[in-house]
Amino acid sequence: MKGTPTVLNSVRQALALARIGVNADNRGDYAVAIHNYKEASNLLNSSEDLSTLNDEHYRTMMEKAKQYLDRAEMLETLMQQQNGNAPLKENFAFVEEIPTQSSGFLDPIPAFPSYKPFWLMRVLSKTIKSGAYLTPRLYIPKSIWQQTGCKFTAVETKIKSLEVLLDCLQNLKKLHADNSPLPFDKNSIEAVSKETDSFCTQLDVIQNGLHFHLSFIPEIKIEKVNEKGWANKMKKFGNSLAKGAVRLAPSSKLEGQDYIGLLNSVFEESQFLESWMNCCESLGHSNLSNRLRRVGEFFSVVICSFVMKDFTILLERFMRKSLQSFMTINKFK
Repeated sequence: MKGTPTVLNSVRQALALARIGVNADNRGDYAVAIHNYKEASNLLNSSEDLSTLNDEHYRTMMEKAKQYLDRAEMLETLMQQQNGNAPLKENFAFVEEIPTQSSGFLDPIPAFPSYKPFWLMRVLSKTIKSGAYLTPRLYIPKSIWQQTGCKFTAVETKIKSLEVLLDCLQNLKKLHADNSPLPFDKNSIEAVSKETDSFCTQLDVIQNGLHFHLSFIPEIKIEKVNEKGWANKMKKFGNSLAKGAVRLAPSSKLEGQDYIGLLNSVFEESQFLESWMNCCESLGHSNLSNRLRRVGEFFSVVICSFVMKDFTILLERFMRKSLQSFMTINKFK
């Protein structure tokens, strides 16, 4: 077991490099991310005295090394495509807007699950405001979001939930330090942690209210607490959502605009939480880290989940009507 300290030192160095790579990855500095991912992978693969490790530890090291290398290679491929070095197959595309040069740039998908919903919401926000690429080859014009007469399930409940969520986000964001390199520091982290706990409780109520109408959203078991102040208000809000009627009918123009507008506001207002996750990693506050992971999970399994289902409805309707228009023109040939 003489070589074990050498192996542990290699693992510590590799984890430190990988952490630098992850932070660079999340802020869009992909060249730095690629370099550190590769260095971390090489350290784990080239560690001496691997024979001192048991099979489970050895497999874990090799899996981590592969994960870092795979991420580095994926980023390299995406960067090559964005620079025009990768050959692209030419296809006909029928769109109502001409993609601008800036709209073609697509950030790579984050490596860790907690960051992925915020990446998706950023991309969707761009498609709503000006049109943008959802994937390197799929451009989404903003007119897709401007359709009326689409059938959405429980749209009134979604609007109520988004209004409450937006209010909660704006209250939480008041703790965000805009004029500082970090959104919060060790002196304010306890206050941030306490408010984030309350925010997560509010998310649980919103999630359960939506679960009543949208079965694909999982239910959260909420422990009974002393119902005072906002807690009592949130309970009443949850009850009102549960009692609301599920409606599957064409949305009016005003209602559709309210829904899409609220979605975009939530997408934009929630982005500060990503910087909180990065800051929390550097400060090492376990409770806040756990609560922020819960926040990421909420946006993934609740908000992004029902948004992508509604977006699929919009996309299918847009494509069907575009095809009908094309066939009408084709008759005059």
